[in-house]
Amino acid sequence: MSETHEASFSATGSLTRDEYDEAARAAGHFRRGRAVAALSTVFLAAAGVTLSSDGLTVRPALLGIAAAYGLLVLVVLPRWAVGRGFRTGRAAEEKRVVVDGAGIEVFRGGESQRMVWDEVRYYHETPRLHVFAGRTRRRTCLVALPKRLFTDRGVSELLAAFGHERAGDRS
Repeated sequence: MSETHEASFSATGSLTRDEYDEAARAAGHFRRGRAVAALSTVFLAAAGVTLSSDGLTVRPALLGIAAAYGLLVLVVLPRWAVGRGFRTGRAAEEKRVVVDGAGIEVFRGGESQRMVWDEVRYYHETPRLHVFAGRTRRRTCLVALPKRLFTDRGVSELLAAFGHERAGDRS
């Protein structure tokens, strides 16, 4: 049995907006959506340019719509969604997180939410964070643990090994 198999990690603290943005990027929730949006933008722009016997016919209105659509779905909406997730998830509030052999449990005030390891789809380590992403029932969950909360020497490295052992990179 490995050293991390029966380990338990606990941290109390809150996330900053920068850390939450980094966690959302690491989890990659918007990667597929951005690829589809980019492809849609290209198709819209292509519809604005047609080849005729006189040469290229450009329809500025369609090109403007494609540019506006691309800006909206590639830049504005993902930033809005991450900001909304930060606010509605109350990420800035202080929480206690326990990572153990059963899963990940987040305690906030008098309520708690548990994500068992079968529901955890992805673990990623960034220079500042440990990020766990998964789904409980029909809800996408993102748990980010800042490394700054682990003050004991080597605990952050053990959590990384534990995360890779339990969740790995199943994206």
